Amino acid sequence: MKKVINILLALCIVGLVYIVYGSIMGPIKFQEEKSVRDEAVKNRLIDIRTAQVEFYNQHDNRYTADMDSLIEFVKTGKLPTIAKVGELNDYQLDEGWTESKVLALYDEARNAKNQRIADEKWKEAIDNGFVAKDARGNMHFLFSRDTVWTDLIGSIFPEGFNADSLRYVPFGNGAEFEMEVGCDTTKSGTFMHLFEARTLFEKYYDGLDKQEVFNLIEEREQLGRYPGMKVGDAVSGNNNAGNWE
Repeated sequence: MKKVINILLALCIVGLVYIVYGSIMGPIKFQEEKSVRDEAVKNRLIDIRTAQVEFYNQHDNRYTADMDSLIEFVKTGKLPTIAKVGELNDYQLDEGWTESKVLALYDEARNAKNQRIADEKWKEAIDNGFVAKDARGNMHFLFSRDTVWTDLIGSIFPEGFNADSLRYVPFGNGAEFEMEVGCDTTKSGTFMHLFEARTLFEKYYDGLDKQEVFNLIEEREQLGRYPGMKVGDAVSGNNNAGNWE
């Protein structure tokens, strides 16, 4: 009988240790997995923001609420960059030359309606050290500013970037981000277009402790905060900030 009692006591102790261990490690494991999922969702939202900002720059200061359009833009879009050759020296600057004046001189030479004027403009560029002419009469630009267009993927996104992944919420089992656009007016009266991309916690916390998830959502709602992760705001401008920043 005593042996049976000892076995029962041992089992109770093991069960108690397991309960205590679970009560301690449960929240710790939840926070660890939560952090992994939050980071993945945050990085995807940052990618969406990066794409939206460049879309805005190239589409008359407007964002898009259509994820298909945004993905297609990332796949096929180009990024304008300025390829620079040479810098104005002190003498040229003292003479009143600026980058815009030099480029305007080139345009005048190229677009001149007769050869005499064109020759005069090119001579001015040569005399001022912006262009050199070799023995064969070929001109070499010592100063130039040209717009070069490069693919978005490989420039602002890394090589091999999967644009189609932008729509999907990490750990969301196929769930997609919600996206919308809006507008607001600043205190100075300036009109501005806005965008927002978001997803609820419940979309990507599936499989985590339900009580912990419920508590987190309830806390956010009581504070009047969005119970999920989002970037931007379609109602009032926030400089496209994420709600984790």
